[in-house]
Amino acid sequence: MTAPIRVVIADDHAFARYGIRALLEGDPTITVVAEASTGKQAVQQVLECHPDVIVMDVRMPDGDGIWATREIQRVRPQTKVLVHSSFEQDPNVMAAMRAGACGFLVKDDDETQLPRAIHAAASGAWIVSLSDTARMRPWFDQLATARRENAFPQLTPREREILNILAMPRQTTRSTANRLGISTKRVVNAINDIKTKLGVTEHDDLITMARQAGLGTHT
Repeated sequence: MTAPIRVVIADDHAFARYGIRALLEGDPTITVVAEASTGKQAVQQVLECHPDVIVMDVRMPDGDGIWATREIQRVRPQTKVLVHSSFEQDPNVMAAMRAGACGFLVKDDDETQLPRAIHAAASGAWIVSLSDTARMRPWFDQLATARRENAFPQLTPREREILNILAMPRQTTRSTANRLGISTKRVVNAINDIKTKLGVTEHDDLITMARQAGLGTHT
């Protein structure tokens, strides 16, 4: 049986956290492992509990949701950040996506969207739920570019270049080395360093993570 999706709820309003928890606890495929009321607490809970997804408010004290999203993507990029806010202003959407969030939901939307969005986020999908999605279409290419350019800030430029090539279809360690004009050993050493920094051990998991972040589509 598949393990439940582990979720942290980050919101500075206790009533909001209670409502989200009550909603999610009705879904046996999701388990809430922790709550946070500030940005710094959100980052700490991610480090301690290793959730699959964090439901993140934007406006919180002691480090807002945008800062917390960026920090979580730096220290534990395996955790997907789903921004959940009352504020629908476009700058918040773009800021969240640039910080590394995989989705944005408005709190006033149909509450049944949240569990579905959590499942989608855990699988690596993007979620943008706004009352007027048509006006967001010109932004989607910008979001994809921003997400790719800001992925894995803990990597050096050379490591990101190697990971980007590896994430392309039909690329191997040898072909990556040939493409960059370096030895295969240097690529292998770089891959080991990348795995250590991103907290993964399996090559397939590394490639999946890279592709979910938008790498592997451009040279």
